[in-house]
Amino acid sequence: MTERTIAIQIGAVSFIDEGVGNVLDTVQSRAGVNTLWLATPTWNRASGGRAEPGRPFPDHGKAEYEPDWRGGNYANIHPEYYRGSVLGPAGRAPEYSDWDMLEAVIAEARPRGLKSFAYFDESSHARELRRLPGFQHCLEVDIWNKPARRPCFNNPDYRNWVLAIVEDYIKSYELNGLAFSSARPGPLDRLLQEPTRQGLGLIVCYCPHCKARAAERGIDWRRAQEGQRKMVLLNAAVSEGNRPPDGVLASFWRLLLTYPEILAWQSLWADGQHQLYRDIFGTVRSFRPDMKVGWDLHQGIGFSPFQRAGQNYADLSHIADFLKISTYHDAGGPRFASFVRNIASAVFGDADPTAVYPVLLKMLGLDEGALDELPQTGLSADYVRREVARADVGREGRSTIWAGIGIDIPVGEPDAQPAAEVSIGDTPMIDADLTAGPGLIETTPARVSAAVRAAFDGGATGIVLGRKYSEMRLDNLSGVKTALADL
Repeated sequence: MTERTIAIQIGAVSFIDEGVGNVLDTVQSRAGVNTLWLATPTWNRASGGRAEPGRPFPDHGKAEYEPDWRGGNYANIHPEYYRGSVLGPAGRAPEYSDWDMLEAVIAEARPRGLKSFAYFDESSHARELRRLPGFQHCLEVDIWNKPARRPCFNNPDYRNWVLAIVEDYIKSYELNGLAFSSARPGPLDRLLQEPTRQGLGLIVCYCPHCKARAAERGIDWRRAQEGQRKMVLLNAAVSEGNRPPDGVLASFWRLLLTYPEILAWQSLWADGQHQLYRDIFGTVRSFRPDMKVGWDLHQGIGFSPFQRAGQNYADLSHIADFLKISTYHDAGGPRFASFVRNIASAVFGDADPTAVYPVLLKMLGLDEGALDELPQTGLSADYVRREVARADVGREGRSTIWAGIGIDIPVGEPDAQPAAEVSIGDTPMIDADLTAGPGLIETTPARVSAAVRAAFDGGATGIVLGRKYSEMRLDNLSGVKTALADL
């Protein structure tokens, strides 16, 4: 029988706070971990740093917030690989700038039989990346023709910079693999579920590179932009209770018929993302054919039939050795509830959320409890099993499926921050009723064990424990090994 992959996502701070050897011993003894996903580079608190300000600390590590955490590259930089990009060498993280996480951890992991993957998380907004010289020239352009917050997949300088980091890592370190995370919904994904103006600046991209690609395909960018702006106005009207006479869905569909460029622009955006995947895959294969490479796919794909259509696991499986699907069943309850409420205020605005929810479950092939209870109960272990089984495309492509098992992922409103926000990947999901007050789902060892068993029952060949070790309670981490003993 092929060895199951038991991976865990870990940021640099855990090794600094607790010591490399101690962390490795802990994750092996508690959870049977045999693979490390070392979060570098990352500019995202979801994968780097300690617990977010206002969140509870776990029962290990240093109980001190990092309000000035910035993130970046936690490995040494080899400048010769970055000559093909105006961005230059990849932004060394100011935290522990004289310490190389990859070098230090790989040296202690290998004798313990642990594999080491670089976990490249590009999923945060570009706030810290903007410190890099020239980065403003790589940003996406939104439908208002203003610079957006994120770099554009189709910008050659950004693409070459990403590939330079990949080449630097795979040539400079004895890594066993690389995982790349790009948790970005596309422009139409946002428009179909965005009832407020939150995130409208991320309806993209109209930079010169995207316009040039559109021209090659015969797509009129002005028409695409005009149609998207009209969708924004429709969303605003629906969110204010002004339902169109012909209904919301009919009005959305009419806009798509009138402006087919909206769909074409979504395809253009997704193709840019997937081409970056292909380039990363090809770069790794060229220099390290023995190394595993794959994609960390965000949870929103499992909630939205529209995102499912654009992120086809069968297609992605041909350009990856593994697909990590984020089947976070605890955090998934509040996230899914917020998604339902949002989409019922946009494209499904003809019905209230409680009417939309059962239809959406049928569309997605899920069987879960009442909508109002999801924030308190989370999603079931059966959700994990169903999502893994749906993603099991091993007969069609080269990749295997690794299930993301969430352990102590924060939900609700952090005590130190006034905004009530729950996120699905990069998409803000606002719902004051959802995030206010106690009673939201909490992780338990039993729920972790159930999710792990369900993942392997569904056909997964591995699991990835997330979001990050610095959030996880050790008793919950032990739930993994309890499940493995039963398999």
